[in-house]
Amino acid sequence: MRRKLPLVVLVVLLALVAEGAAAAGNGGFAPPAAHSPNAHRINDAYYIIFGLTAGIFVLVETLLVVFIWRYRSRGRPRTVEGAQVHGHMRLELMWTAGPVLILAVIAAFVFYKLPWIADVPAAAAGERVDVTVEGHQFYWQFDYPNGAHSINDLYVPVGKVVYLRIISADVAHSWWIPQLGGKTDAIPGRTNHTWYKPDKTGVYKGQCAELCGVLHGQMFINVTVVSPEEFDRWIEQKKKGA
Repeated sequence: MRRKLPLVVLVVLLALVAEGAAAAGNGGFAPPAAHSPNAHRINDAYYIIFGLTAGIFVLVETLLVVFIWRYRSRGRPRTVEGAQVHGHMRLELMWTAGPVLILAVIAAFVFYKLPWIADVPAAAAGERVDVTVEGHQFYWQFDYPNGAHSINDLYVPVGKVVYLRIISADVAHSWWIPQLGGKTDAIPGRTNHTWYKPDKTGVYKGQCAELCGVLHGQMFINVTVVSPEEFDRWIEQKKKGA
């Protein structure tokens, strides 16, 4: 029984890890579906890095198994030396140059994507909405054009550029809506920016991604994407104090 205990513990730990991955909607290995151009580009960078690293993992583990099998003892006494393997110049050059080329591909792809993630796309008059996002302990406040306000629930129109000015009233927070874009810090005394252009109506969930105090885990965010007409009606209601 004592011999089996480590195996049982290992199986239980693997089951717990697998349960967490299975509970995720995407299996725990992929980012959530993107619904904004910048989020799409972040996901593209993730997939190319994941694909390359997964390929390297499979190659290394396959070679490891092959070498273990090929150079096993085959019943030789432990005092007998195994076959001597000498260096191979061409192979050594290949496994030195290979990682350099892989890193160059990743760097080139990421730096190609970065400007599209950071740069706000041009938008005609009436096709862009500017919102100030202010982090507090422990809620988010949204200030819209023409004096409308909301707490924790950000309303935006589908198909339009949403430009967010992100600030903090107290400590460092981090604004993050995975399906719409990457993380943007809210830092006292500093103004950061991000943008979205949602392609589908619905509610997108987010949360403060920077430990900001005892109720950090309760700083949830709902971004509700609605039609432009419904957004205009909502703004008017907020202005009237409804």
